[in-house]
Amino acid sequence: MNLPKIPTTKENDSRIYLWDGGRYPSVTSIVGMLPKPALQYWAAKKVAEAAIELGAERPATEADFDWLKSAPRRDLSQAGKMGTNVHEIVEKLAADEEVYVPFEAEGFVDGFYTWRDRFSPKWVMAEETVYGEYDDCGYCGSFDAIVNIEDENWLIDYKTTRSGVHPEVALQLSAYANASHVIRPDESVVSLPDIDRLGVLWLRPDNWSFVEIGDDEAFFDVFGALLKSWHWDNGLAKTAILPSLGSGGSHQRPF
Repeated sequence: MNLPKIPTTKENDSRIYLWDGGRYPSVTSIVGMLPKPALQYWAAKKVAEAAIELGAERPATEADFDWLKSAPRRDLSQAGKMGTNVHEIVEKLAADEEVYVPFEAEGFVDGFYTWRDRFSPKWVMAEETVYGEYDDCGYCGSFDAIVNIEDENWLIDYKTTRSGVHPEVALQLSAYANASHVIRPDESVVSLPDIDRLGVLWLRPDNWSFVEIGDDEAFFDVFGALLKSWHWDNGLAKTAILPSLGSGGSHQRPF
């Protein structure tokens, strides 16, 4: 995950960008509104694995239950740290900076080198923050890179997820590509370069893949619907129930 270059804060597990006097939800927080039923089974599996690890040699304590419940969060945290480390390393390598590569990241970096040598990308922008709107609702997000390959500008995202490239990345990249401008660290703005194609560079310790992502206008409409859903969950829902017009006790009447 890349680090925004303008101030952010956290609200209700969402990242909020603070810019030009406004507060704007992040692209990843908005895309996170998508239902993910598969995560329920994954979380249950992680808890079951932790339970087996704990064993049944003694009665479970309250601390054990807390440890078991946090198993999915521990797994996500570990994967997130590796993903962040790889993003930071790749960003420095793209800028031709010297960087220390720990042993556990060497496979990821080797995949990056192989991709770079095969496609000869020229970096146009990297790790920049954008601002965009959908139906007057603002949003912000930080993309990984815009590279030029054979005279075409590719907006790309680096992914390190074990399960591969997921369809919702099309919503994420569509949001970046439809942004109105790039916000510099000093909060000035510049135009977003014309984007010709979208892609994901998927890096794992033992393999890599460069995947083109669809660029259908409908994807941005889906993102816009999720943006409105985010505003429902994070504000509008609190205004839905008005004060009671009457209340009181009741009891069952005999018949």
